[in-house]
Amino acid sequence: MQPIIYDVAVSADGFIAGASGDVSLFPHTGEVVDDYTARLQTYAAVLMGRATYEFGYAFGLTPGQNPYPWAQSLEISRTIDLPADAQVEHVTDPLPRVKRLRPMHPGPSIFAVAAFLPECCCGLDK
Repeated sequence: MQPIIYDVAVSADGFIAGASGDVSLFPHTGEVVDDYTARLQTYAAVLMGRATYEFGYAFGLTPGQNPYPWAQSLEISRTIDLPADAQVEHVTDPLPRVKRLRPMHPGPSIFAVAAFLPECCCGLDK
């Protein structure tokens, strides 16, 4: 069974973003970005919450588009509205879905991108 890894970019002072979601101070090019991008591409599946998914809209992501096209992507929430032909899977009850997902990926790990991680993953090994 594959581990679920919470892998997040943070600033030197430990924050994920500045006030109002500002990410302008994060590096957008260079060795650290190349390393992070390469590591992301090793994950077979990606778990993210609605706010994390919708954050991509400000950077050109369209509703339903997979922000991680090399991976199976799951958006976990109760409130998002995605098109019928969405490239991401919308999940409202994460625990059973993630339990089914873990054995499906014998290779790379599963990447969790959002703050729902403890709520989503408590009890996975039960």
